[in-house]
Amino acid sequence: MPTSATCKIALFALLATPLALAGQAPKAGNSPADAVTQFMRAISDSNLTRVAQLFGNSDGPAFRTHNPKDYEKRIMAMQLFLRHVEVKTLGDMPADKGKGRTVTAQLSHGACRVTISIGVMHAHEGWLVNNFDLDRASQINRPCEANSGGTGGGNLN
Repeated sequence: MPTSATCKIALFALLATPLALAGQAPKAGNSPADAVTQFMRAISDSNLTRVAQLFGNSDGPAFRTHNPKDYEKRIMAMQLFLRHVEVKTLGDMPADKGKGRTVTAQLSHGACRVTISIGVMHAHEGWLVNNFDLDRASQINRPCEANSGGTGGGNLN
């Protein structure tokens, strides 16, 4: 039969587990620029779990809300086109639709550079990427000149 001390230790461990897990819960970005930087780093590093934690909407990250429904396909497509890409955020402004922010970011891969706009929204967890122009971003993989700024368009909505 377990002793009183053993029961107290087991009870403490049982009660402390949710607190420990809450402290380890994935964090969204602290700012719009931070969300974009973390998101692009996760894509570049092929960390699809982290991408799903940083991609979502005002309801929360995609891995928890499963919104959009095809978020796994979108994340896989982003990762295929944007491995080993570096990002530099250039600033942010209010989004056109009044909710969230639009972050201007410069993607680079070697001498190639492409400037894109990335939509972010604030959720309970912090800032999350929710609108990403994959057509334009994927131009980073096309042949370019050393001083090219990149052009093109399209939307992944």
